[in-house]
Amino acid sequence: MIACVLSSASFMTLSLAMVQPTSASTSISTCALDSLRFDPFTTQMSGLGHGVYIVRVQNVGIAECALSGFPRVRFPLEDHRDPAVQRSLQKVMPPGSMAPIHDTLSVYGGGYSGPTMNGGHVQLPVVVLTPHKGFASFAIGWAETSPTPCPVSRILELGLVGDTKFWTTRQFAFVRTGVDVTPFVSGISGSWS
Repeated sequence: MIACVLSSASFMTLSLAMVQPTSASTSISTCALDSLRFDPFTTQMSGLGHGVYIVRVQNVGIAECALSGFPRVRFPLEDHRDPAVQRSLQKVMPPGSMAPIHDTLSVYGGGYSGPTMNGGHVQLPVVVLTPHKGFASFAIGWAETSPTPCPVSRILELGLVGDTKFWTTRQFAFVRTGVDVTPFVSGISGSWS
């Protein structure tokens, strides 16, 4: 059995959205990427053929700021054979290929677990982060099994909607057809209800 990152078709996908802070917090600005620190693999949970990384986000800036909606996540796929990967496990991709990313409310081990509003909608949380102490989190999830070779990524890029920059870290992953990402939530659990 080959370990790969697969999209979870059973999860409801959402369009990318940024929720503005409510009127009670209108004086709080949206967090800038350079005021955040990402700890991409604080917790790894897996089981029943699934993997989840809970990504912790800390405000390292000097001012209070707010996050809402979904983070931007990218996995660039390698366009050459990686000598560190067994040949039968890797599928080489065309230059510039990226793994598909799907916004969703819930993944195995993280995300939303509460009721929906009329029409099946859910109000995404607004997370206010205090300077140097405020934490938010989100989950990146996938199914892990596949009988065929998978594309490889050695880079994880994290960013914010509306910002062209990304925070980049080196992280190895087999990436099959996509990755599911949950919205920002308060605290470090990656879950909300």
